[in-house]
Amino acid sequence: MKNKVGIRALLLVTGVFLSLAAGLHAQSYYHQDRAWNFVVNGQVDSAKKEIDLQMLEPGADKNPDCWQTYGIVYTELYKKYEAANVQSPYRVMAFNAFKKSLAMDTVSARVQTTRDYLKFFATRYYNDAVTTLDTANYSKSVQCYNMYRQAALLGDPKFDIKKKDIEFYLALASIYTVKYNMDRKANAPLFDSIRNTYNLVLALDPNNYSANYNLGVIYWNKGVDLMYDIDYDDSLGVVFDVQDHSVELFKQSLPFAEKAYEMEPKREETLIVLSGIYYSLNEFEKSDKYKQMLDNLRNQPKKPD
Repeated sequence: MKNKVGIRALLLVTGVFLSLAAGLHAQSYYHQDRAWNFVVNGQVDSAKKEIDLQMLEPGADKNPDCWQTYGIVYTELYKKYEAANVQSPYRVMAFNAFKKSLAMDTVSARVQTTRDYLKFFATRYYNDAVTTLDTANYSKSVQCYNMYRQAALLGDPKFDIKKKDIEFYLALASIYTVKYNMDRKANAPLFDSIRNTYNLVLALDPNNYSANYNLGVIYWNKGVDLMYDIDYDDSLGVVFDVQDHSVELFKQSLPFAEKAYEMEPKREETLIVLSGIYYSLNEFEKSDKYKQMLDNLRNQPKKPD
């Protein structure tokens, strides 16, 4: 998401607005005006002291103009001191200030300026969500993405965020899967995270191939894992319970795998999964059918480049 107006331009526009309004609040908003002057001159630490004092004044917390200036000051502090910190307190404080300003503002020019700052934060939060999306930092990535969603929709209420949601949740589920597969016993709680995240995708797009296919895979794999984990010393009751649970998981995997096959009937991985699921359910004829389809697909002559 690109900002239509640069931050420096926003400062100039807002400066003009505040200058016009200065005569209306020369005494009550003395600290705010000083804070603004310090910001324009690049003295952000002095600006912070003044805007903090301003927010202690009676009525300041009900004034969208004060909250916007507060947000601008803390944006500059974020840029100066914490731009590389994905959990920047200054950024959170600036973001919350702009939210408060927007919630109570009725001046269209100032509202647009606030929205432009929120678009700036949306871009920063999205970038941080992407850079932290790995097996060590995925929780930070989720936090950043949730902040991105808020900022993006506040910055542009008409923005269609569905595509971004699908892209992020698919990537997140993949990271959960990689982490889970490192040690499925130690990371067992991540199974629910994988399942829930793919279900988020399907809630947005029921025909998403990746979400359907991967849900089929994770249920099938979990059922297979349970069967392999049966110990010869386990009682028959325990063995039967595990087998029943595995069958239940195989059955849960089936509709997702079949949906993926309907969408992409000539993908090898889908045929492999369906053959495996039916084999696990002791439906060998159906398993062989998909295995034969897989063999036929693999034996087709390749088209010349």
